[in-house]
Amino acid sequence: MKTYYKIIILFLSLQISNGCTITEKSQRAYKFSVQTGLNRGGITENTNLNIVPNVKVGTGAIVDAYSGATRPGMNIGLHINKPLKYGEVESGLDYMVNYQTFTYADKENMYTGIRKLSVSQFMIPVTYNFILFKKLLPSLDIQFKCGYLVQINYVSGKDSGILPDYSVIKLSNGVVFGFSTFPVKFKNGSRLGFYIDAYRGSQIYEDYYNQKSYEIPGSSYIKGGLRFQFK
Repeated sequence: MKTYYKIIILFLSLQISNGCTITEKSQRAYKFSVQTGLNRGGITENTNLNIVPNVKVGTGAIVDAYSGATRPGMNIGLHINKPLKYGEVESGLDYMVNYQTFTYADKENMYTGIRKLSVSQFMIPVTYNFILFKKLLPSLDIQFKCGYLVQINYVSGKDSGILPDYSVIKLSNGVVFGFSTFPVKFKNGSRLGFYIDAYRGSQIYEDYYNQKSYEIPGSSYIKGGLRFQFK
């Protein structure tokens, strides 16, 4: 595990311990919410073809031997927040699906064709949430969160043409950041708001153009949508 992941986990542990000093009433005040929205991401492919063996470089420009495109997908999730003395700790379970297309036009290596991938991911985030403008705009509950996220990956593909073999790494992890707020409050105490999250993590997909020794291949997403918090 990389050093900054260890720092994040240690920070969250200290905040949870510090939260034990708050009142008994606050300790019981868990907040449950559901969310759904759109996303873009999944597999982050290598875009530096200079480092790929036997790919010709022309007059300052690389031949378009390999490229990727991602269509918007959807995500749903169930989250729980625990208030602490300062801020909150948030965790939950999210499901996200992305649709990605990789195009191969590498005559030098004799790889030509299209690979269409469906990337499904179950995700478990653990974040510390800073409450912003607490005194100025208390009713909005504006939160900035940062923390650690684990992904369980399921990838299915459909190939057409002569393409390189590929493998999938089932478990990935990385750093997540995000914002959330609840501008609408109902009479029964429940609230409606929105969220936006961004993530960058470890590699999911490996083939001839996306090898473990390369720096760019990984996992990432940006997602956002509506969030409903129960009373």
